[in-house]
Parts: sequence; C-alpha cells; structure tokens
Amino acid sequence: MATWFGLFVAVYGVPILMYLAFAVPALLALRSRALDDTPTAIWALTIVAIPVMGAAAFAFLGPGIRAR
Repeated sequence: MATWFGLFVAVYGVPILMYLAFAVPALLALRSRALDDTPTAIWALTIVAIPVMGAAAFAFLGPGIRAR
C-alpha cells in the first residue's frame, strides 16, 4: 500500500509542486511590471498554460521594465 502512495505522490504531487513553485512567483513578478493589459494577459496565459516553460520564458524573455 505504501508503495502505491509513494508512486502516486511521485507521479502527481511532484509535478504539481513544481508547477506552483514556478508559476506563482512568475505571476507575482508579472504584477509588478508596467505593461498594458494585452501583453499582461498574454504573459499570464503563457505562464498558466505552459507550466514550467512559460515561467522560464517569462524570466528570461519577459519585459524588463518594473513599475515604480
């Protein structure tokens, strides 16, 4: 029984935690950027739709302008 639980956590729990670890900080960083509504919505959809790669793309390719 314990083996199945460990397998369940490894298959479902770890990817969900990785998704949250990458997506939440990226979305919080997106809030502090001075962008119009359309680019903000596109970045938010990219971060949410493509779990880890969307957050990585925002970190490396995202706009570098911060709000004051």
